[in-house]
Amino acid sequence: MNKFVKLLLKILGKTLLVGLIFFVATFTLYITNGENKLIYYVVRPFLNKHYDSQQRDRRIV
Repeated sequence: MNKFVKLLLKILGKTLLVGLIFFVATFTLYITNGENKLIYYVVRPFLNKHYDSQQRDRRIV
């Protein structure tokens, strides 16, 4: 029984540590507005380049 409790506490401790690290990372992204900066500087230029290079087959009259 003692072995089981030690294993359970070890697993619980590692789970809490991973949860804390995940929380700190997501909180830092939220505070620094990192997700919007990532979209503005990485995703948006990629999408602009992609859509600007497509051939258009219709014109607005």
